[in-house]
Amino acid sequence: MSGDYLWDHSGPRDPETVRLEKELGAFGQADPPPALRVLEPRAARAWTFAWAMGMAAAVIALVGFVWQTRTAAGPGLQVTRLDGTPVVGSRRVDDTRELGVGRWLETDANARARIDMEIGQVEVDPDSRVGLLSTKPGDYRLHLARGTMHAFIWAPPGQFAVETKSSTAIDLGCAYTLTVDDEGVGHVAVTTGWVGFEWQGRESFIPAGAVCVTRPGLGPGTPHYDDVSPEFRAAIETIDLKVGPAAHRTEAVQRALSLARPKDAVTLWHLLSRVEGDDRDRVFDRLAEFVPPPASVTRDGIRSGRHDMLDDWWDHLGLGTASWWRTWKQTWRDDKSRK
Repeated sequence: MSGDYLWDHSGPRDPETVRLEKELGAFGQADPPPALRVLEPRAARAWTFAWAMGMAAAVIALVGFVWQTRTAAGPGLQVTRLDGTPVVGSRRVDDTRELGVGRWLETDANARARIDMEIGQVEVDPDSRVGLLSTKPGDYRLHLARGTMHAFIWAPPGQFAVETKSSTAIDLGCAYTLTVDDEGVGHVAVTTGWVGFEWQGRESFIPAGAVCVTRPGLGPGTPHYDDVSPEFRAAIETIDLKVGPAAHRTEAVQRALSLARPKDAVTLWHLLSRVEGDDRDRVFDRLAEFVPPPASVTRDGIRSGRHDMLDDWWDHLGLGTASWWRTWKQTWRDDKSRK
C-alpha cells in the first residue's frame, strides 16, 4: 500500500480526504482504550445510559467543530469562468464561485476557468480537474489530478505548490505550465523564474526556458532546455527510465555529454546525482568545462553524493541559490511533523 495517502500519507493527497481529516482530527484517541471488564446488570444499565449521553454530546460537538472549522478556514478561492461551463463540486460556475478547501474544480472539453489568490492566478484549461488543499498563509496548495494549468505567481519563493500523482511542484517565484495526463505523467514548462519538483527525496530544479517530465513510481526526471536536439532529449529519457543494460545507459550518458552546450550545464548538474561510478566522473569533467566547480566542491565529495557540494556548485550556475529550496523543504518537513 506504499504510495497511498490514505494508508501511510506517502502518496498524493485527495482534497476531500484532507477536508475530512481536518474535521475529524480533534476526536482522535491518543491513549489506548482501558481494559475490558464485565459489569453487573445495574452497572451495565448505568454505563449504557452514560454511553448514550456521551455519544449525543459527541455528535453535538462534532457538528459544532465542523462548523467552527469551516468558519475558521475562512473563504476559499474565487473561481471565474473564462469559457464554457466549469463546475465546482456539482455546481456550475456561470460567472464566479468560491472553491473551498477539499473541493474540486472541473472543466469539460469546452470550459476554462481562473483561480484567483492573493499571491497569483491559475488558469485552468479544458478537460482538467483541480482540487484545493490549503489556503494557509505561506502555503497555498492545489492538487492537479489531470489536465493543464498555467500558474502566474508573484509571491516570494515557496508559498505556492501543486501536488500531482508523481511529484509536488513548488513555485520559486515564476510562471509555468503544468500538465498531467490520464496515466499520471506530468510535464512542466517554466516561463519565468524556476520551479522545484520533489518526490521522496528526488529533486529537480527547472529554470526558465526548461522543461521536465515526472512519472509515477519514478518521480521527477532530468530537466533540460526546450530547444535541445531530439538526440539529446532521447539520451536523457534513456538515463531517467533506466532501461536496458548498464552499457546502454553509459552510451546515453556519453551521447548527452557530447551534445551538451554551455547552457545545458543545468542538465549536467542534475546528472551528477542520477548516474554512478565512472559515468559520474565523466559528467563531473564535462560540467567543469562549462562551470568550474568552486573551491568547496571536490570530486570525491560529488562521488559520494554530498548535497552541500551539489548545492554550492548549483549556486555557481547563475540560476539562483539553492538556499530558497532548502528553506522551503525544512518548513515543509516541520509542517508535516506537526500534523
